[in-house]
Amino acid sequence: MTDSLYENTGLSIVISEPLLSVRSGGVAVSYTEELSEYSHKRSAFFDYDKASITLQGDHIDADRWIEYGLGRDIQSMDEGLDTAFNGFVNSLEVVAGGLTFKRGPLLGIGNRVSAVYAALDNTTNPPTVSDRTVTTIAQDLDSQSQYGIIEKVVSSGQISTTEANQLRDAYLEENKLPETSKGINSMGAGSGISIRMECLGYGYWLSAFVYNQTLVSGVTQISDKIIAILTAETAVNTIISTDYSKIEFNGVLVSAYENDDPYGLTMIKELVAYGDVNYDRFLFMLDHNRQTVYKKQSQDPAYKYSLNENQMKTWAGAPVMPWGIKPGRWILITDFLTGTIDTPTAIRKDPRMVFIESVDFTAPYDFQIEGSKSSTVKQILSQFGMKGLVS
Repeated sequence: MTDSLYENTGLSIVISEPLLSVRSGGVAVSYTEELSEYSHKRSAFFDYDKASITLQGDHIDADRWIEYGLGRDIQSMDEGLDTAFNGFVNSLEVVAGGLTFKRGPLLGIGNRVSAVYAALDNTTNPPTVSDRTVTTIAQDLDSQSQYGIIEKVVSSGQISTTEANQLRDAYLEENKLPETSKGINSMGAGSGISIRMECLGYGYWLSAFVYNQTLVSGVTQISDKIIAILTAETAVNTIISTDYSKIEFNGVLVSAYENDDPYGLTMIKELVAYGDVNYDRFLFMLDHNRQTVYKKQSQDPAYKYSLNENQMKTWAGAPVMPWGIKPGRWILITDFLTGTIDTPTAIRKDPRMVFIESVDFTAPYDFQIEGSKSSTVKQILSQFGMKGLVS
């Protein structure tokens, strides 16, 4: 009999009700033997990036998953109760015999909608076009109570105010609920049920609201503007922790004024790309408590990796399981270019050093690391206003 993923890895999946649903507060359920497929990606931006999870079993309640599964809180944990991934169900696929039911993505919903347009006036000769204009916001409160507030701004070009409002309302009506699709396969086998969840880290909720700030102009420090954006998120959905004690000071000055309806995530990415006054890179992550960690990239090695042993270890020499490898840290490859010095003295220039941009883990033991070197060029270009070159 083949060992289950839990028996091989010790990983379990704890699933709770969505953080933003009116149904929140239900009992968390831990799945172990039902876990048939698991993979996750952790990145130097966000840390918990995405995960794919499949549960299989006859007793799983497919109806409730279809109705209430989107947005459910997902936490994968190892035997030591360390968090390997934390996020939410963004889309799901339920297979029951020959029937396949797909729902999502959750963040594809639009239940708070406005339209941007340039008002076209055909009563004049020649016709005139006004400056950029934004309609009032239309909302669906029932959708928001079940899925959270997900804001969308629709670009509508040169049209009349009436047409812009019609477009806004039509978009809201068509996108206030998750997209669904069904399929029937006559060759479907068995009576068991499988549920495949595509999950995202909670940082992606920063794309669910628009950030404008028109009360004051002038400049502000990057760290303060990041806090202002996160504070704006808590006024909408309260996903991100309001404990900002892990946000390091960054004194680079940027514009405080915003009035072009940028999404919060767009603003955060732009600010993180600036680095600091010395053009050193900063990282932006959310920990397992959804608390923001904004800090300068470390210049100290954290891991050692042996090509011959195919084993990741901490700098002190303790084994690191594949699902426990964390991004945003440096690895020394111990048996590469062995004629060089044993301890790196210039971490950015040592060819044996790899900075973990992302780590993809597939249960039970496979992992793939995307590495990079440390560079100041992207930060310099961003601060010079050439953000399009460093995306």
